[in-house]
Amino acid sequence: MLGAILVVGLVAAPAFAQVTEDDLTAAELEVATTRAELEALAVELESATVRSIELEVELDRLNRSVLETQVQVAAALERLQERAVALYTASTANRVSLLIFSGTPEQLGAGISYLESLAIDDEMMINDLEGLRAEYERQLSVLAELEAEQVATLVRLDATAAQLNDRLDGAQASYVALADRKLAEEEEARRIEEERRLAEEAARAATSTTTTSTTTTTVVTTTTSSTVVEETTTTVAAETTTTLESTTTTTTTTIPSTTGMACPINGFTTFTDTWGAPRSGGRTHQGVDMLAARGTPTVAIETGTIRRLGSGGLGGITIWLTGQSGDEYYYAHLDDWAPGLSVGQAVGVGELIGFVGSTGNASYSVPHLHFELHPGGGSAVNPYPMVKGLCG
Repeated sequence: MLGAILVVGLVAAPAFAQVTEDDLTAAELEVATTRAELEALAVELESATVRSIELEVELDRLNRSVLETQVQVAAALERLQERAVALYTASTANRVSLLIFSGTPEQLGAGISYLESLAIDDEMMINDLEGLRAEYERQLSVLAELEAEQVATLVRLDATAAQLNDRLDGAQASYVALADRKLAEEEEARRIEEERRLAEEAARAATSTTTTSTTTTTVVTTTTSSTVVEETTTTVAAETTTTLESTTTTTTTTIPSTTGMACPINGFTTFTDTWGAPRSGGRTHQGVDMLAARGTPTVAIETGTIRRLGSGGLGGITIWLTGQSGDEYYYAHLDDWAPGLSVGQAVGVGELIGFVGSTGNASYSVPHLHFELHPGGGSAVNPYPMVKGLCG
């Protein structure tokens, strides 16, 4: 979480850069505009990713179909060649000639029927072969079109990913600058408020301080025959003084969390709802991909315990966090864990646990956090509405 330590005193207060409302408005507008632009790029990236996966599946299916058609064409051609050889063998020719020219009328009819059936069979074989060849050519044409589209899709994917990578670094810098300006404004407001408070205390102390001097005279008379003596005793009340000492107040500030939860990325991020979208290997997307610059901090979404750490496989460097609510959260494709992070470690909401990366099967894409929500430790549900509410 973003935090800072502010120390103020009566004698020497630190200097703060003046941050105007116009400055903050302009910075917020810049970040919001960048987020909208990168969200559009994220949609384009997801579209290209999905289409690339669909094309891979279709190309794989079509390639298998082409191989099957090749086998069928070869088999049909072989049958036709065997038939052609059979038609011209002497035994077949002699047998048909005897049936037609020297046999009985019944044999003559049978011979003619036989020849007609041979012609029909031959025509069917030829038609089958022609049909298979036509299908084979069609499949090759479709295959070529799909391969060309796949190349174009990968080019589009590369270009979009490169653009996102370039923009994300700048967006993170703008996000940090905005956070610094907001922090400076908050610190300046606290400094002014502290000075006002101390001035009010000093004024109240000055008003309540009084100095009084009261004289009490006691007359004692001693009488003798010749002398009168008067003694005077004077009592002066002591002066009361209130002294105001300089005080130093130390205040630690952090981003407030009204829900007890924090955005899992402490930095600039953009993402879209990709729940259920196709993924490689016939899988569907079971989380949300939160795009961010490489190395952007990832934090505990709620107070909880590190249940498991992993490295390798589809997720690459991963974290399973069990929240105090009983829900579980899965962080994947991290660049690294936070220093010293260990299984069983208790973490507070917003505490650093890792850094955005592209490990696992995300190496082709831009750096991002694959984030999953498992209510009560059960099956994954769409986390998009939750993180949208937390991250904006």
